[in-house]
Amino acid sequence: RTLVLDYLCHNSYTGTARAFVRESAVKHLDADGDELMSPAVPELSTGDPLAETLEERLAPAEVRREIQTHLLSGRMDEAISLLNEHFPSVLSEEREPLLGADKSQPSTGFDYIPVTSVDPTHLALNLRIHAFIEAARTVPLPYHPPTALPTTPLSPSSPALAAASKLSVKGPSDPAAHQYDLLHRAQSLYAEAQSLVSAEARATYLVELSHVSGLLAYTDPENSPVSVYLKQERREAIARQVESAILYRTNKLPVSKIELYTRYTSVLWRMCNEYEVKVPPVSRWPAGVKLP
Repeated sequence: RTLVLDYLCHNSYTGTARAFVRESAVKHLDADGDELMSPAVPELSTGDPLAETLEERLAPAEVRREIQTHLLSGRMDEAISLLNEHFPSVLSEEREPLLGADKSQPSTGFDYIPVTSVDPTHLALNLRIHAFIEAARTVPLPYHPPTALPTTPLSPSSPALAAASKLSVKGPSDPAAHQYDLLHRAQSLYAEAQSLVSAEARATYLVELSHVSGLLAYTDPENSPVSVYLKQERREAIARQVESAILYRTNKLPVSKIELYTRYTSVLWRMCNEYEVKVPPVSRWPAGVKLP
C-alpha cells in the first residue's frame, strides 16, 4: 500500500489516492460477517497510518498539479505566483543552499539526481523566457487537462468550436504596443542572461535567447522557421523541470519509489546476466523472496 500510495501522490493522482486508501483499508466485520460502518471521522479512529497522514501528503500534490496545469496552459505568471507562495525555495532570490536529500538520515542507496537544473536562477530565467514565448503568440494554444477532455468530439458547426475559432485569429488590440512590450521583455532577458555567474550557463542562455528572440521578426510566428518554440512540447519541458525542482527542494525523489526500485532492480538483473552470476539455491533465499 505504501508504494502504491507514494506513486499516486508523486503523480498528483489525489482522487485515486483517496479512493485507494479508503478501499484498501482493513475491513472490520461483525459476528455475522457484515462490514462495520466506518466512523464519522475515520482519520482519527481507524488506526490506519496512511489514512491519518493522507490529506497532509495530498495537499502539496494538489498544488503541484495546479502549477503543472498553469504551465501546460501557458500561464507562466500564475505558476510563478503559486511557486512563490507554496514552494518559495524553487525560485528563491536569496539562492539558499540546495536542500536535496536529508543528510541527517542514513543513505538508502537509492539517491536520485535530477537530470535538469534545479538552480533557482536557471528556473526563474527559463520561466521568464517561456513567458516571453507565450506573449509572442498570435494564435492561442489551448490545453485541456486529462480530466477536462470532452466525452465526444465537437462538430464543425458547434458554437463552442466556432467561438474558439474566432478567438484564435484575434490578434493584439494595439500591435505597436504589443511589439514594444515584446522588445522590452527581450532586452530584460538578455540583461538577466548576461548577469549569470557561470560563463557556461551565460553562453548557453545567450544562444537560446538569440533563437527565441527570432519570434520578434515574424507577424505570424506560428508559421515561421522558429515556430518550434511555440509547440506544446516546450510547455511540457518546462513543466517537467519545475516539477523536478519542486520535488528536489522538498526532499522528495524526482521519481516515485516504485519506479526507482524498478530501475534499480532492472540494472541488477542486467548486470547479473552480463556477468553470468548464478542464482543461489532456493533454500538460501530470504523468507518471502521469489523471482519476478
